[in-house]
Amino acid sequence: MPLARSLSRVLMERKATRRERSVFLAILLAVLAAIVAVESVTPGDLKVVLFASLVPLVGALVLSVLTTAALAALAGICIAGSYPLFAPHERDPAQMAVVLAATWTVGMLALLIARLGTQRQSLLEQTRSAAEAVQLALLRPFPLRTKDFEAYGVYLAADEYARVGGDLYELIESPFGTRVLVADVRGKGLNAINAGAAVLSAFRVAGYEEPDLSDLARRMENILDRYNEYAETIGQEPRHVTALLVEFEPGRELMRLVNCGHLEPFTVSGPGPRQVSLGEAGLPLGLGFLVSDEERTRPVVQVGLPYGVRLLLFTDGVTEARDGRGVFYPLAGRLESWTGLEPAALVREIEQDLHRYVGGRLQDDAAIMVITAR
Repeated sequence: MPLARSLSRVLMERKATRRERSVFLAILLAVLAAIVAVESVTPGDLKVVLFASLVPLVGALVLSVLTTAALAALAGICIAGSYPLFAPHERDPAQMAVVLAATWTVGMLALLIARLGTQRQSLLEQTRSAAEAVQLALLRPFPLRTKDFEAYGVYLAADEYARVGGDLYELIESPFGTRVLVADVRGKGLNAINAGAAVLSAFRVAGYEEPDLSDLARRMENILDRYNEYAETIGQEPRHVTALLVEFEPGRELMRLVNCGHLEPFTVSGPGPRQVSLGEAGLPLGLGFLVSDEERTRPVVQVGLPYGVRLLLFTDGVTEARDGRGVFYPLAGRLESWTGLEPAALVREIEQDLHRYVGGRLQDDAAIMVITAR
């Protein structure tokens, strides 16, 4: 798999280092020399040297336009020179003209491929820059800090050409304590990003104003409902969002949580990891219309959090990641051997192990967040 990713980086993105390009060019020159050598020992009617015209085509996948042009010229010289050297009895001008015209045409095609590849690489870099700008506008970079807590984490996009998707996270300092959001929008693409932006903006504003977490969840859902109404008017599919809200009370070793259909977090400490039981999960945001107004109120669960214990939050891109046999990533089992790691190191270990487990390619976006007292 690492080899496949390397080939993808070189061929699809044209992100080859100078050394890689030099090695690639040396291989092509060796192939060109081998073709000429084989031509010198084979019967004249086989015309093995004509394969030399394919060498610049292969080179165009990685090399620059100028280097490809030089390779095409060298291939043409090899073909033109092989006829009088190795087949002096074949001096048909018409045949030579056809061969040289074909070689010239293939060389021009190689130049076109190299040029288009360079333009594609430039466009890809511009697109990535735009995606990174969107991510920075939507999600703040880790680590996140308040007066009493800090969060380390990572956002892993399933699409290696993207930088942001439908997973969300945030940490704010409100008058009611440090508040945390981790959420996952159903679906992918720009529509999911827009729905996520609505939820995230609602959390950032209402998180400072609503004293009760269940009221905060309701207000976030109201904002999402209004976004979904607008989305339907322009022909887009409405979205729902699983979310977990956490509030750390100032000066006390406890936290309050509201679960809107999200995955339960883990506490990580010396004795080992423990999944925080939140009981029956509430409905995801955006699905409250399925129940009565009374049932839309999501319960607040209060849980102790001793000083020094770290809280691990994540999205389903982590637990639903699969290996080559289709087995889900065993997060709980993996945490057993990482309980002594510092928050930043714990995030890095999960990220690296997750990539190894899936062979380098995630099936879904994933967000990982570790919160600890300062």
